Amino acid sequence: MPWLYLLLLIPIIVIIVLYRTFSFKAKDYPEMKKWHEINDQHAIESLSKMIQIPTVSHVDRSKENPETFIQFKAFIQSRYPHIVNVATYEEIERGLLFKIPGESSEEPIVLMSHYDVVPVQEGWKKDAFSGHISDTHVYGRGTLDTKSSLNAVMESVEYLLSKNKVFKHDVYLAFSGDEEIFGPSAPAIVETLQSRGIKPYMVLDEGGAIVSNMFPGVKEKVAVVGIAEKGFMNVKLTATSKGGHASTPPKQTPMTRLAKAVNKLNNHKSFKLKMTEPVKQLFNTLAPHSSSFGIKMLFANLWLFMPLVKLIAKLSGGEFLAMFKTTQAFTLAEGSQAINVLPSEATMGINYRLRPGETSEVVLKRIQKIIKDDMIKVEAVAISEATPVSLVDDAFDKVRKAILQTWPEVLVAPYLMVATTDSRHYHHISDHVYKFSPMDVSKADLAKIHGYDEDISIDNVIHGVQFYINLLEQF
Repeated sequence: MPWLYLLLLIPIIVIIVLYRTFSFKAKDYPEMKKWHEINDQHAIESLSKMIQIPTVSHVDRSKENPETFIQFKAFIQSRYPHIVNVATYEEIERGLLFKIPGESSEEPIVLMSHYDVVPVQEGWKKDAFSGHISDTHVYGRGTLDTKSSLNAVMESVEYLLSKNKVFKHDVYLAFSGDEEIFGPSAPAIVETLQSRGIKPYMVLDEGGAIVSNMFPGVKEKVAVVGIAEKGFMNVKLTATSKGGHASTPPKQTPMTRLAKAVNKLNNHKSFKLKMTEPVKQLFNTLAPHSSSFGIKMLFANLWLFMPLVKLIAKLSGGEFLAMFKTTQAFTLAEGSQAINVLPSEATMGINYRLRPGETSEVVLKRIQKIIKDDMIKVEAVAISEATPVSLVDDAFDKVRKAILQTWPEVLVAPYLMVATTDSRHYHHISDHVYKFSPMDVSKADLAKIHGYDEDISIDNVIHGVQFYINLLEQF
């Protein structure tokens, strides 16, 4: 009888679930803190001086001040004499590329950042480009995003070279000047490296950071290291008509057509949740550390509880949900220039963030199928596919080791970046592209990125330099 088989199956499932839960153990990667006698004041003042150079990038280049970019390049070369003495230097588009020769040109590493910043809004408490140094913080646009990383890279390499360090492998320092506007510098640098037959063993760029309350029941702070990025696609919907006066409107106008299209897209369950490899690795790393038996049971038995995890993601929303699916955001609407005039053309802008494994082509076809309106033109105006997933192996272990030597108390976990970085271009030439900003940040700190009163703690400035020294000592 079926019910009898079911009764027999239930205890077997319970035994399997409990066994997997109790054997779901956290891996231990203990490291002793390793601290170096660097010149703290030099590092702090270097970042302050970088902030004082307002390298604001604009899509409309006529709004930029090109002198600031020239000034920044000159500052970098004057501030770090040991690097300049041993490195070859070239400018590619608006990017800077230093090559520090090692004992071998095989398996080089690339350390990345960008030195352009977003524009400043009204409302800052102090001059956004003052680089003001207080007892605890350095203030100004770019301190978090991401001249702090660039500063840490340069300070650490300069320190090691001053100690007569000879790297085992070539080290490249690659800094873009137009990351904030999806500019050509990083792609051009990658193309240059590729044309020279250079396949980096490892690439490290900005990305995740050390955060609190990352996972239910996990009391430790977590250093999240991106191993892949979601893609993005900007889509424009366009509806047209003859226009006319609003006093005699037809039943269907460009605006009503777009409204129906938006309603269909917004209410359609078109983007299914899927556990990608980076998300799986994040959960497998953190769930065993949870103090909640229920959480451990869920994530130790995803073969059984995946529907429940997906439901939790839907209810939670935010970044937790975004890790599971392609997201859709309606961001821009344009129609008539006057409230009493029918538009001859109306447009709607939609931003999609593509999860790994879901391509722009698939999403575009899905949009057209959902809308089912031949009078609406659907076009992608910008596309960058989701990146491949980097390997989590010996190269990742080196990053993990450097993190734990700098912050021994944290956990280190791979994860999926929902934002984009310049390093997405490097996945074409390296299997180990990681995204980590060496700083311990709060939600309040993260809100300052592209926002008001951006600043970084002096503690983070110093720890950032220590992290890169600990990383580079392994090469």
